[in-house]
Amino acid sequence: MGRRRYQADGFMPVNDPPARRTMTAAAVTIVKGDVLQDDGNGVATNAGTAFAATHFGVAAANCASGGVAEYYPFDTKTQYIVPVYTNALITTTIIGTICNLGNNDDLDISSNPVTGIGFRVDAIDVSAEAIAANTYGYAIGHFVVVGVQG
Repeated sequence: MGRRRYQADGFMPVNDPPARRTMTAAAVTIVKGDVLQDDGNGVATNAGTAFAATHFGVAAANCASGGVAEYYPFDTKTQYIVPVYTNALITTTIIGTICNLGNNDDLDISSNPVTGIGFRVDAIDVSAEAIAANTYGYAIGHFVVVGVQG
């Protein structure tokens, strides 16, 4: 995989993401790399633990509660690297699988969304450096629309 900085949490772009957008954050602290969704009142929250059609994108910066959240909007071209949230090391059998969130900042490779948004795994990183940063390794992939979005 070459030299890479491994984050403890969050979706981090591998290639150039779309231009940042902004919106008001809910009364939650948002951390760079969190997946953001509509809280039902038209503001961004990171409280989701599963992908949904209300997915806005990925937080591009930290944001204080009630502040202005910067995010990379959902797209299907940007690749992200994300820590795996599971009880086992990610393996090559997961490549091509569409997975769900584990929390708002990691991937659950044992959960597959049936509608809305998903994360298709394109590659994995289980190098010694990756395992040192996250026991279960990292998934590299992109967002996809699953079933009927909306």
